[in-house]
Amino acid sequence: MDIESIKSADGTLRISQEVIASIAKYATLEIEGVGSVSTANTGVKGLITKTNYLKPIKIELVDDVVNVELNIVVKQGYRIPDLSAQIQQNVKNAIQSMTGLAVAKIDVIVAGLAKASDSEEAE
Repeated sequence: MDIESIKSADGTLRISQEVIASIAKYATLEIEGVGSVSTANTGVKGLITKTNYLKPIKIELVDDVVNVELNIVVKQGYRIPDLSAQIQQNVKNAIQSMTGLAVAKIDVIVAGLAKASDSEEAE
């Protein structure tokens, strides 16, 4: 578990990658059109076995800069480029405001498309 340390005159603040990932997850789920933050299946074996190989959120800390990779499932009917831009902006704002760390990039990987629920089909 990597921990980012921020030193001040009063002491040291440590923020784990798991906390940054949680912030990114909640900020992503706030965006209308995101079905879930999900893991992605890779390769033919993943498609057959439904085994998840990737973490839903990958955080990389380099110096005081954060790089984020998100795997999401998009709800039907939403434009993916617009949704991705909203996610990137919301996640960047949330991480920077809550931790004080700079965010260099946020990669959004669309891992799937959510099926319409029964209640949405009835409308």
